[in-house]
Amino acid sequence: MLGVSEVAGKKSLEQIAVREITAEAGVGYAAFYRHYDTKEALLDDVAADETQRMVGLCLPLLEASGTLEACQAQCRYIDTHRSLWTALLTGGAAATIKAELLRISREVAAQTHGDKSCRLPRDLSIILTVTTMIETLSWWLQQQGDVPATDVAEYLYTIITP
Repeated sequence: MLGVSEVAGKKSLEQIAVREITAEAGVGYAAFYRHYDTKEALLDDVAADETQRMVGLCLPLLEASGTLEACQAQCRYIDTHRSLWTALLTGGAAATIKAELLRISREVAAQTHGDKSCRLPRDLSIILTVTTMIETLSWWLQQQGDVPATDVAEYLYTIITP
């Protein structure tokens, strides 16, 4: 629902009322509740959708160019949609984003042979990488724009590559 993006840039998720979201999106209050039981259910849906979009941009780069380029694309995307991602990662949808990233990462890992030099079990490596990404991105989004996306991409690359 588009209304979340617009309203999220103005207030924290706790302060946003369903009526504000529906007004911004141009849909009726009753229509909202036909699709979602709660505001949190909408946020989970938006978080999963945004995560899939971001991965859709990054995965081809990861396969073609490598980890740094994928980290850069991820950070550029989040920076472009900073208000929404700040609301999602720091306002209650981080668990949904983490679950979606874990699901996608496990699917991708199942299709590859993996890094033989990694001494960790594959699933543990996936969990640590996704958790590190979520925490680093959350930290960045709380910095009020003082840290450039390119720097955060470098941080992520440094942390997640052996």
